[in-house]
Amino acid sequence: MAGQNAADARTHQPGTNRTEFLDAVATEWEELDPDQYAFTRGVAGQLREHDDRAEFAAGIDLILAGITAHTWP
Repeated sequence: MAGQNAADARTHQPGTNRTEFLDAVATEWEELDPDQYAFTRGVAGQLREHDDRAEFAAGIDLILAGITAHTWP
């Protein structure tokens, strides 16, 4: 994910905000061929509200919970 975010950062103008970026990508997805990209078109609207930062934080919490729950010999 970090690599993807870094690549995305290089392809957009400085100052592009997150909301504008996600809206632009969602719009592109909505314009894809409906037969070839039915799923992508179906989730395009959700992308506008997607919060990958919250999902990342939840993943870290899950990893830490697993580490603390592990019984060490």
